[in-house]
Amino acid sequence: MDIISKFFLSLEQLKFSDLFLALLSILPWGFILFLLHPGKSNRKLKIIIFSLIMGYISTRLILYLHPIIWPEVDFKPRKTSMLTATAHLAFIQAGMMEETFKILLIFLLAFFFGYDYQKKIWNKDVILIGGFVALGFAFTENYTYIHKEIRNTFQMFTGRLLYSSNIHLLINLCFALFLLKANDLKLTSEKIELYFKAFLLAVFQHGVVDFFLIPASRFGIWLSVAMFMGIWVWVVRDLRTYVYASDENNIVPNQLPLLDYDNGNLSETSLS
Repeated sequence: MDIISKFFLSLEQLKFSDLFLALLSILPWGFILFLLHPGKSNRKLKIIIFSLIMGYISTRLILYLHPIIWPEVDFKPRKTSMLTATAHLAFIQAGMMEETFKILLIFLLAFFFGYDYQKKIWNKDVILIGGFVALGFAFTENYTYIHKEIRNTFQMFTGRLLYSSNIHLLINLCFALFLLKANDLKLTSEKIELYFKAFLLAVFQHGVVDFFLIPASRFGIWLSVAMFMGIWVWVVRDLRTYVYASDENNIVPNQLPLLDYDNGNLSETSLS
């Protein structure tokens, strides 16, 4: 029971004002994603609930395993530069660890709600899964930071709303889009290679943003903002191509039929 109580937040530990702020920190992004995503509301709500739960579990797994993987030691540590320490924290302890658990749970849920086993392709619900696993993660993480910040609670809330929730969402939307892009590939080895590259990209995106944010310098903040503004443009462009511009049957753009004029007769052809 002690292990379970450490893994999950108990009701006695919760501060509901901080919980409300944590919910507000993900609500605008979640509402927009829900509103724009095609499909029936009942199915979308079911996917959202399971995805938020998976996001919560991924956060708790990381918080539980972090002291096990990186335990505090009593002996004097080896001297390292601030650059090395920041890079290790941003790319390994934050980027690698967080994206590993989030992406594993995105895959797990996507095989239930986002995969067509007959056609052997991903459908566009993987976008909803990726986005809300990220928001479930951000919700739990935001609560932890807001709860610890007693004096500047609103400032912390604003930062988590505009920066943290945003970047978690973007990184995992970007990964989910690569699942849809894998539908274009024929060989399983090519798909696995694409998944691995998408994972490395997620770690890189997370690491670079944290690398510039951790020192808390104004220049670093502007660089990180510029980076995830660029990711926003990339994600929105691909969403319009692979999700919002496709038909009701979850067919990606390169599978849409085209009209071909042949010997005076119109016939349908396909790009795939």
